[in-house]
Amino acid sequence: MKSTTSFIFLIGLQLCAISGTSNLIERVCQSSEDKNLCYSTYNNAQKADLNGLAMIGLNQASGNATAILKYVQERMGQPNLEPLVQQGLIDCANLYQDAVDQVDDSIAALEADAFKDVRAWVEAALSDAVACQEAFTQHPNVDAKLTWNNGIFIRLCKNVLAANKQLAGMPR
Repeated sequence: MKSTTSFIFLIGLQLCAISGTSNLIERVCQSSEDKNLCYSTYNNAQKADLNGLAMIGLNQASGNATAILKYVQERMGQPNLEPLVQQGLIDCANLYQDAVDQVDDSIAALEADAFKDVRAWVEAALSDAVACQEAFTQHPNVDAKLTWNNGIFIRLCKNVLAANKQLAGMPR
């Protein structure tokens, strides 16, 4: 009887933890500009707290920025690129190298509960992505894949900022 009661109690605790995480995801995603991307980012975060959600978002943004940088570098190696396209790719490569570093700095800041620094680094990475988008879309041969992935990175950064804003407002 005692083991049955303990088992039911543990199931109840687990359900409360999942429900609590669900509420956190709901709270973060409701303040996000792209709710669908937000929910899909945190969909598998069954036991994460708010700090964990922010870390998941930063890790996703980091992976995305790294993939974009790699793609841009590969594109730069293609023959017969128009000079304006080549320059746009060079600009984006430099900007995304900075963005990767800034997201990595954001991860370190989050681990130190330095939420103002997280915001500053993520906003800097976001600014670099916007600059890439602007620089590249001014060229006649816009790269749809780069534009699409760049937009996802921008939205991922905004989702991280939404989670970080709530973290910064929490009492410590």
